[in-house]
Amino acid sequence: MPVMMMLLDDGDEKSEFEELYNKYKNEAYHIAYRILCDNALAEDAVADAFLSLARSFKTVGGLDARRQHGYIVVTVTNAAKMILRKGRRHLDDVEFKDDEYVPDEEIAVHDRLWIKECMRRLCEADREILYLKYSLALGHGEIALALGISQEASRKRLQKAKHRLKELLEKEGLE
Repeated sequence: MPVMMMLLDDGDEKSEFEELYNKYKNEAYHIAYRILCDNALAEDAVADAFLSLARSFKTVGGLDARRQHGYIVVTVTNAAKMILRKGRRHLDDVEFKDDEYVPDEEIAVHDRLWIKECMRRLCEADREILYLKYSLALGHGEIALALGISQEASRKRLQKAKHRLKELLEKEGLE
């Protein structure tokens, strides 16, 4: 935290950043942990994310609460994925939690296992957009901002990812 504070200009910015950090640190850790499935790596991702947020705090601090939240979620998600890309872990080794992509509590355990397996078979881009939409409950505007694409592109990518997941499920005999 002291290193992050050194990046900020004045006392007001420092107190606003500290407030932001305290408000979102637990959620940020939870997001990073769901991606990395490792305590130490999740803490590293949170630290990396908040260091990045401190560097761009003039932008982040000026956003409304909803956009600020989305920006933080995306920053933490990207920090965790960067750790994966650096070779510390591979995305294929990540264990998806039973409820990560499956919001319906009524789905049988057997079906959940097949769904998880089909999720693993999707490309990273498909898993990412499904995660942003259904696990983090982001809207297309926030997804578009996070991925640097238009809202229409977000809608189309989500539609295609859902279609590919459906095809995989149908091949496995699930409806």
